[in-house]
Amino acid sequence: MKTILCGILTLFLGAATLAARESVPSISVPASAPAPASPAPVVPVVPAVPRSDDRPPAVFAGGAMVRSEGVFSTDLIQGVPALPRIRVAPAPAVGGWSPVSRTSVVETLRAAGIDLQGLRWSGPETARVSRAMRDLAESEVRERITEELQRRYARNGGEIEVRMSRPWRTVSVPDDSIELRLHDLPAAGLQSLVSLKVEVLAAGEPVGNWFQPIQVRHWCEVPVAASALRRGLPLADAETVLERRDVLASRGVLRSLPAAAQDYELAESLAPGQALSDRSLRLKTVVFRGRRIDARIQAGTLEITTKVEALEDGYPGQSIRVRNPQSKREFRGVVQAEDAVLIPL
Repeated sequence: MKTILCGILTLFLGAATLAARESVPSISVPASAPAPASPAPVVPVVPAVPRSDDRPPAVFAGGAMVRSEGVFSTDLIQGVPALPRIRVAPAPAVGGWSPVSRTSVVETLRAAGIDLQGLRWSGPETARVSRAMRDLAESEVRERITEELQRRYARNGGEIEVRMSRPWRTVSVPDDSIELRLHDLPAAGLQSLVSLKVEVLAAGEPVGNWFQPIQVRHWCEVPVAASALRRGLPLADAETVLERRDVLASRGVLRSLPAAAQDYELAESLAPGQALSDRSLRLKTVVFRGRRIDARIQAGTLEITTKVEALEDGYPGQSIRVRNPQSKREFRGVVQAEDAVLIPL
């Protein structure tokens, strides 16, 4: 019974509340406009300044290969911007090496006005420094030998050609400007086969030597017979042409014909294409065998002129046999000119 009365009371109070809400007029309040948002404050961006511990460490190399000028700062130190190139140690000898400590390098740079004391370092305390080397090529040696032989033996013209007589074995030399010196050159003149002693110097320092056999050719334009030429033919009438020949292959080959060609004749017969040698020419014959010629006989200050018979052909300067036609005695006379000899007593 008590429960029923509570439920009736609850329904009555709810209905009364609803009626009161419906009887009260509603008042609409306009919503206020939102306030404009204030701009966010601008915060300047300041780049972070790295501390000394944040910088990458400078690197000291564990080794380097240098040339004869010496060891430089840039050979051993990396990671230092705009580091100048300063010599910090002498170059080691060829074939050896030398230690260079980081402390000595830093001290040398400090004395030059470059302070690296505040840097952090990585790498070893000492670097192993040796000389930079390279292979000496056959073409370079052949070119140097050719230049030297050209200077010594081809001053009057021609072209020297050099070939190695045995296979080339690579030679290791310092990576510097090198000089080749040739020893045991033939004193009597260049020959087709020569064995030279080659000495190599790098920056004025001897670094090696060896014996090198070579084949040499000396090419020159020389006169050769254009057709068959007979002995005794005047040189002015001989038909010759210039051809490129190796003058070392045939000793005595003429480089050029004498200017006074009219005074010479051929002393031997030549086949077409045969080069003229110093034996191919002689002065033109001016005394002929069997002819009566003038002879001057000198005995101290006494001089006698007479007629003699030539027993041989002769050219100026040649000694020939002559005979006195009256006494039949034979003498030797030196040809002076056409049909004239001198007989010294």
